[in-house]
Amino acid sequence: MIDLERQKDNFKNHIARLTDYGNIKILDFKNPESSAYRIRFLFEEDYYRLHISGDLGELIATNYNNMTFEGFSDFVNNVGYFEGKIDCHSRNIYTYNEDKARDELKKIINEYELLQDIMNKSYYDDEKDALNDFLDGVLEDFDSDRGVGSKGYDVASEIITDFWEEVSCLGREKTGILELYMLAFELATRQLTN
Repeated sequence: MIDLERQKDNFKNHIARLTDYGNIKILDFKNPESSAYRIRFLFEEDYYRLHISGDLGELIATNYNNMTFEGFSDFVNNVGYFEGKIDCHSRNIYTYNEDKARDELKKIINEYELLQDIMNKSYYDDEKDALNDFLDGVLEDFDSDRGVGSKGYDVASEIITDFWEEVSCLGREKTGILELYMLAFELATRQLTN
């Protein structure tokens, strides 16, 4: 996760400029001496669409009524709500940690008392070996960008009912990119207000 307090330093020399074309509003936030961390928020207010572009990646989000320059402040303190409005993005919102996924799988196995089911399908007589073999199978094609892969899903779904519901979040951690966008918007609009 990104340390937002440290990230504020990257914006300390940035200047905010709002250009208003009526139904199109563009908020540029950049350092006049550098292109590092420059960011642009382009609001298509007639379509309630936001385009974010610049060094921090690209993103497009839509909402039926508040994806406007004035309404966007609703999202600044509610990143989870904003995430649901994203149509596409170039930066990962989440990354997946294999060790965390392994621990979460163990919790699911304990919570649903599935160790005996794993033992019944295992070649091992030792519970620890059977559990580790199962976990290794589930995490065989684990990827830091997507998490559990199709091979892992197949292995897990033999033991864990409705595994598909559980798999999307296993090992998931926020990258902090959405919070960074919100920080940039907040700092830029604060500068415009002052």
